[in-house]
Amino acid sequence: MAKYKKLTPELIEGFLDKMFGRIATQAGKQVAKDMGKKDPKAGELLNRAWKLAGDMEKHLKSMSPSKREKYKKDLWKKAGIK
Repeated sequence: MAKYKKLTPELIEGFLDKMFGRIATQAGKQVAKDMGKKDPKAGELLNRAWKLAGDMEKHLKSMSPSKREKYKKDLWKKAGIK
């Protein structure tokens, strides 16, 4: 019988976050493209937002895991959560 990792809430949450994030990203790109055809200004702003989000992801990936966790905790604290 195959040995599986223990399914912790963090593991499940991480999987679902990545799965729905990928779906939302692909769907969001299509919506932004359609909106850009109808309203060029909105399309330009949405494209800029996509690029900024990508830059932020790259920035977070460049951090060490400990710095990334501290950064996230600080953001949650500033938002008044936890």
